[in-house]
Amino acid sequence: MPSSQPTPTRLFPLQTRVIHASAGMRLRVVSGRLWLTQPNMAQDLFLGPGSVVDLLQDWVVIGADAEPSNTPQAHYSEYQLMPLVAPAPSWFQRLRKSRIANRVRSGVSVIW
Repeated sequence: MPSSQPTPTRLFPLQTRVIHASAGMRLRVVSGRLWLTQPNMAQDLFLGPGSVVDLLQDWVVIGADAEPSNTPQAHYSEYQLMPLVAPAPSWFQRLRKSRIANRVRSGVSVIW
């Protein structure tokens, strides 16, 4: 059974990434320290393990700190990105949950 938490993404010291989050994403720092800058924001953020930030725009830049604290042996930072809204179910998932599908599975014939 798949885990509900996404696999952490790893950034090495001074490595950066651009996140496009106009659909809404939640950033959670797993380990190390991240620097985050967002367009039209007056201040940057420095985030440590356990920090959570909701992102609602494109061109968000995150970067790993030069020397992540509290991780003396592993010289990297890790984060997770999760959508703020669950993805819509596919047509097949909706069909499986429908009453018609339940009747067909139970052996009851459906005549229109």
